[in-house]
Amino acid sequence: MKTYCITDSPIEIYGLDVIDAENKNFWRLADEESREVSDFIRGRSKTSFGGRVRFRTNSRMLTVKMELHELYPDPCIPICGSGGADIMLGTGTASVFAGSVNPALYDNKTPSLTIKLDGSMQQVTINLPRNERLAGMWISIDDDSELLAPEPYSRPGRLCFYGSSITEGGCASRPGNAYTAAVSRWLDMDYVNYGFSGNALGEDAMADIICRRQFEVFIYDYDHNAPDAAHLEKTHERFYKRVRAAHPDMPIIMMSKPGYDTDPPFNDARREVIRCTYTNAVAAGDKNVYFLDGEKFYGSFGREMCTVDGTHPNDLGFYRMAEAVYGMILKAMRRIK
Repeated sequence: MKTYCITDSPIEIYGLDVIDAENKNFWRLADEESREVSDFIRGRSKTSFGGRVRFRTNSRMLTVKMELHELYPDPCIPICGSGGADIMLGTGTASVFAGSVNPALYDNKTPSLTIKLDGSMQQVTINLPRNERLAGMWISIDDDSELLAPEPYSRPGRLCFYGSSITEGGCASRPGNAYTAAVSRWLDMDYVNYGFSGNALGEDAMADIICRRQFEVFIYDYDHNAPDAAHLEKTHERFYKRVRAAHPDMPIIMMSKPGYDTDPPFNDARREVIRCTYTNAVAAGDKNVYFLDGEKFYGSFGREMCTVDGTHPNDLGFYRMAEAVYGMILKAMRRIK
C-alpha cells in the first residue's frame, strides 16, 4: 500500500484557513483572525468542521486513518457524528456514502477504516469531524493504483454559512448529513462553515472577517445563539449592513431558527426582528436579499421526528433544512446571472 498525508500533492483540502500537518493544526480560522472574536469562538475555530479532503483514485482498496487531539462524548451526537469523518464517492447529487472513520466507544484517537472500491477512477470526498480537533489524516491505496487531484467543483466560488451549533452540524449522525454539507454536495460547490456552538452572536468582528473574503452566497443563521429578541435588534441588521457594504452584489440569505415549537411567542418576536432586517433591505432597494422562515423547515407531517432535543436537528431535520436552503440558493444564483 502507498500512503499519503492529506497535505501531500495532489490531494486537496477545502474549507479550512490553516492546513499545517507538521504542527497538527487544521483550523477554520487563522489564529490571528480568531483573536478578533471571543475566546470560545477562537477555540471552536480550531476544529475542522466543514473541511473536506478530496482526491481521485482507481485503487481497489482505500484506507483512511485519522488522528484526533482529543475525544469527548457528546450527549446528543453519536460518536460517528461528533468525532467521525465520513467518506463519500462521486460528485454532486450522484454522491454515495462509503463509510465512516469512527473512533468507536470514545477509546481510540487514531481510528482507521478500509473500504473496497471497484477499481475505476473515482472521486473521493472525506468530510472532517464536527466536534474534535483534527491532528492528522492519511490515505493509503494499492501500490499499482493512481492518486490524482480531484475534479474541481462544477459551480465556481464558495458559499459561506455563519451561525449556531445547528450551522456547525449539531446533531447530525455524521458530518456529511449536516445541512451545510448536504447543500454543498447537491450544488457541487465549495463552502466554509462558520458555525460556532452557542457563541455566534452577530459580532462586528465576525462580520469583518466575512467581509474580507469573497463568496458567491452568504447564509446567516445565529438566531438560536442570540439570548433574546433585543440582542437580535442590536446586531442582526447591523451585521447585514456591514457585510452588504463590503459585498454590494452578493446574495444574502437570512434564516430564523428551526426550533420554533419550543416557545412560539418568544420565537415569534425573534423571527420578526430578522424579517424586519429583510423588509428594510428590500425597501432600501436590495434585490439580492432573501428570508427563510425556520418554522417552515420541518414541515407538518413527521415534525416531531426532526430533532434530538427539541432544538438540534437530527438527520431528518437537517435533510428538510437542506431542501429549503438548497432551493433558495438556486433561486439566488439564477437571479444574479
